Amino acid sequence: MARSRLTTATDDLMSDSGNVLFSFVKGEQLEFPITMNFVETLYKYQTGVWSEIGYVFEAVVVEAANEADQTTAPTSILTGGVQTILYVRVPVFKGNWDSAQAYNKEDVVAYAGLYYKLLAGAARVSATIPSSDPLWEETTIDKIYVQFPKTLAATWTQQPIVGVASYGFFELRVTEPTDAIFTRTWKPVRGLVEVLFSPTDLVPDA
Repeated sequence: MARSRLTTATDDLMSDSGNVLFSFVKGEQLEFPITMNFVETLYKYQTGVWSEIGYVFEAVVVEAANEADQTTAPTSILTGGVQTILYVRVPVFKGNWDSAQAYNKEDVVAYAGLYYKLLAGAARVSATIPSSDPLWEETTIDKIYVQFPKTLAATWTQQPIVGVASYGFFELRVTEPTDAIFTRTWKPVRGLVEVLFSPTDLVPDA
């Protein structure tokens, strides 16, 4: 059997689609979906009830070593800088769609081999099947949502100014439930958070 040299890499056993860039105007509060395509499902069915399997999600932003006159993103973190923990939302999966069941916004159901999430409503009951109801949108059951608060970057040392953004470093870590053999953890998404200058951030709220 022929052997390749250790220093000649031929296969990438851990695929990486590349780093991401989240761009915000200071004071924006937004939520971004991330698909966990290395996880088959985020839910389990026990004693007649659907619930989360128990993956642990950790999403953070660490302040970068920004400078007032920078023309490119920094390449290092700020020593002693702000560390922000972001909330990760896992949608509620309700199992098979039922015309008599009441559903809330962002609930996820299964119907005819596909998955749908409710776009609006509270305790909504409708006999219209999800594939024909405009308030249901097709989705997957391996998707989470990372929430960036409007206070992100509020206390960074170097605030964004006109023409110059401030940056932080983002990473998401996913750890599976405790396993008797070996508990795996992944870091599937990394990248930059760009925060741009905002005039409304300077004016007191009405």
